[in-house]
Amino acid sequence: MKLVPSLSVLLLATSVAFIPATYAAGPMGEDETAVWSVIEASWEDETGETGAWPSEYIHDDAHGWGAEWPMPRDAESLANWSRFGAESGQSLIYELFPMNVTVSGDTAVVYYASVQVRENHEDERERTSTGLVETLVRTDAGWKFIGLTSFELGDD
Repeated sequence: MKLVPSLSVLLLATSVAFIPATYAAGPMGEDETAVWSVIEASWEDETGETGAWPSEYIHDDAHGWGAEWPMPRDAESLANWSRFGAESGQSLIYELFPMNVTVSGDTAVVYYASVQVRENHEDERERTSTGLVETLVRTDAGWKFIGLTSFELGDD
C-alpha cells in the first residue's frame, strides 16, 4: 500500500525539519562556519536575483553536474543556465539543511539538502528536495565553488 511509505517519508521529513541546522552538521569550527556562510550567501544571492550568483561565487575552473544534465558543465555553462533559470521563474521559498562540512587545508567539502518551491513563467509552483555535494577552494578572494553536484531526493 502506497500510504505507508508516504507516511514514513512524511514523518522522517517532519522530524528532520525540526533539527537545528548546526546540530545536523555537528559543531562547526571557524573554517567550517565560514564555508557554510558562503553556501548560505550564494543561495540568498541566487534566489534574490542580485546578480552576484554565480560570478562572485564560482571558481573559473569550476564544474557542476546535476541529475538533469548528461555530463558535467563548466563555469561558463553554469553561469549561462543560471541566468536562463532566473529569467524563466523565481524561487518563492527555500530551506537548507547542512549535514557535514569538512575543511582540509584550502579545500572544503559540504554535504547538505535543500527544499525549494519555485514558480515558473506560467505561475505554476513546483516543490523540490535536493541533495547537494559541493567542493569549495580557498582563494585570495575567499571561498569559491569548484565542484557542484546535485541530485533529487525522494519521489513523492
